[in-house]
Amino acid sequence: MIKNIVNKFIIEEYKLKYLIFSIISGILLALSFQKFNFFFLVWIAFVPLIYCIYKNDLKFSALYSFITGIMYSIIAFNWMYLFLLKNTSSFSDSCTISMIVWICLSLYFVVWGIGINFIKKKNKITLILFAPALWVSLEYIRNYYFGSFPINLLGYSQSSVTQVIQFADIFGVFGISFIIMLINVLLFCWICNREKKYLLIVIFVVCSMFVYGYIRINQISQINNEKEIKIGIVQPNIEQKYKFKKRYVKKILYDLKQAGISLENKNLDIVLYPETVLPKNIKENQDVKNFVNNISPWSNYTLIGGFDVENYKVYNSIFVVSNIGEVIDSYRKKHLILFGEYVPFEGLLAKMFSKFITDNNLTKEIELKAFTLDKCSLGINICSENYYPYLSRELVLKGANLLTTHSNDAWCDGLSYPYQHFVLNIFRAIENRKYLIVASNTGISGVIAPTGKIVRQTKNQEQIVLEETVYTNNYITIYDKIGDLFVYLCMAYAVIILLIYGIFRKRKNV
Repeated sequence: MIKNIVNKFIIEEYKLKYLIFSIISGILLALSFQKFNFFFLVWIAFVPLIYCIYKNDLKFSALYSFITGIMYSIIAFNWMYLFLLKNTSSFSDSCTISMIVWICLSLYFVVWGIGINFIKKKNKITLILFAPALWVSLEYIRNYYFGSFPINLLGYSQSSVTQVIQFADIFGVFGISFIIMLINVLLFCWICNREKKYLLIVIFVVCSMFVYGYIRINQISQINNEKEIKIGIVQPNIEQKYKFKKRYVKKILYDLKQAGISLENKNLDIVLYPETVLPKNIKENQDVKNFVNNISPWSNYTLIGGFDVENYKVYNSIFVVSNIGEVIDSYRKKHLILFGEYVPFEGLLAKMFSKFITDNNLTKEIELKAFTLDKCSLGINICSENYYPYLSRELVLKGANLLTTHSNDAWCDGLSYPYQHFVLNIFRAIENRKYLIVASNTGISGVIAPTGKIVRQTKNQEQIVLEETVYTNNYITIYDKIGDLFVYLCMAYAVIILLIYGIFRKRKNV
């Protein structure tokens, strides 16, 4: 009797197995990313969810997709709640804001699930191409619009499998995401239909990725390196709570100097410091000026982060300093962090977010430029700008033959975010086939080769100095030339399929 009740009212009525499958999909997907880094799980993570979508109507497909999305978001972005709690000490605010973000991220899963359900009765070939095309389209929208967190795109889960991600020099990270979703759909078709052709296609695609990867790694390792650049990276590990308090200015500057003092007399070409590492304005504060004058002889050029003020506007900047302490140029951040560096609808929202906003109302730069130095041309990203592949691409097209990222991850020290943030640099290096240097406060610093190989890497929450030799090159990739054309084709295909089947369904119901 109990068994019959369970079967009728729980399993059949409430579809418990589909609930379990959708939860499993969310867990598998979350575990695929950093810090967990079970990268192989992403290749099967969507199979249970696709099964749920295929066995249910539109309403339940949306529900199970949402469950997968919320489960994934809570686990993969658990650092958000902890970060907010650390910086606000407000349990209610941290829960509320985190849940809003997690729900917003889950809505992309819902749209995808509805789309799959909409065309599920059509032929399998349509599904096999439509599912990854729609997913990539949604990833692109998430990456560039609506203020979402564009980390943990599917492709980023494969950062440690260098051979697999070499396709990024053609299609970018979105191309890797497409292939991952394609494999998931093919495996679903194979499991459901037991037709070997789907499994054979999976084997062919995976083998092709590895073959292309090995070939390209060998080719890129032999490209013409033009000039040798000796660099130093200072990772100072300054806690966020001390960074901009007046009474700590001299201590921070002293600690910064001590952190990098081993670079003195090393005849380096460039020394790199993190984002916003200077506690006061470099042009106005005498203590900061003295500090910069003291460290600038360590190299021909010093790149150091701080705030620049011009016409009452404040910019998050990287200053380019000569070996005599002169600020010869500066790069100003183009993409600002929502609620961290600017507040939309400030009158309405500023009070709600005031507890953890410290650098709001910054001004974004309009112009994007590379910096020509003696031996190289630099393309600079500040912190979250490495979220956006087009920035590095445009810098390379403007002549940059060496890329840098300067970040401050002290907000999230000890959490998984610094790991999720660092791996984005691997893809920017491959997409443009350039050496990429990362200088981070607290987070993870390092040097990445054009093949995506990590040459050097620090630990999170470590005070350390690195010395390394990098090389410039003027190689232009297919991705540099065509950009995200592949994504636009995916968008066009997804829209066309939805329109065709929408019209077909409408006529059928008439």
